[in-house]
Amino acid sequence: MSSVHNAIKILQTFSKTETELGISDLSVRLGLAKSTVFRLMQTLKESNLVEKNQETQKYQLGIAAFELGFTVYHSMELRRISVPILERLSNSINRVVRLGVYDNGGVVYLVNRSPNGDNATISKIGDRIPTHCTAVGKMLLAYQNNNEVERVIELGLRLYTNKTIVSGKELKEQLNGIRQKGYALTMEEWRNGVSSVAVPVKNDLGKVVGAVSITGPRSSFSLNQIEQYVRELRQCSRLITEQMGMDYFD
Repeated sequence: MSSVHNAIKILQTFSKTETELGISDLSVRLGLAKSTVFRLMQTLKESNLVEKNQETQKYQLGIAAFELGFTVYHSMELRRISVPILERLSNSINRVVRLGVYDNGGVVYLVNRSPNGDNATISKIGDRIPTHCTAVGKMLLAYQNNNEVERVIELGLRLYTNKTIVSGKELKEQLNGIRQKGYALTMEEWRNGVSSVAVPVKNDLGKVVGAVSITGPRSSFSLNQIEQYVRELRQCSRLITEQMGMDYFD
């Protein structure tokens, strides 16, 4: 754990004004032996978190560090852009509206908006929810590779209600249908009396980066209402994608 802590401190020492640092510099600043710093730098280098400038013989943050930072930035931008769009939708249709992203077999909500600021919802921002029995989860799982889908199934499909799908074969059939239809629907699969529908959110390159959903009582999910929800969600999804593209090229 001390090695991990020291490696983190090394990465945090780099800044905009000091993009390159040598072993001696880091040793003095962090109070670590040069041999310790060198060993840690070699490990970070192997992971592409740092790279060595052959001319100066100093180190700088590598491409993997950039990728990690960009992932965080992208999630923050996705949330920032989505909040006002989903807030308007929630108030206009009087339903709970959410934005979720895929994370290691589960879903984490970045945005959760209730009608007129009502916070009495079943899930909160940052909550991790299952993928196999929620609309957002199924939507995102449908765009994962086959190995990831199999991994999620092997971990076990927990039963939440008598309508929860616990068969891997049935789940994979549903995921194929979701990709074809372009939306995911769950009817009381996670919570009794609660249904939801979700559509994907794509970046300007067409990659699925999240999903937006509408959640409400089962009684408010007639065929006509579902069709309306899907139209509203797709419009929101397009607005989010357009705004992300505009911000990216500003």
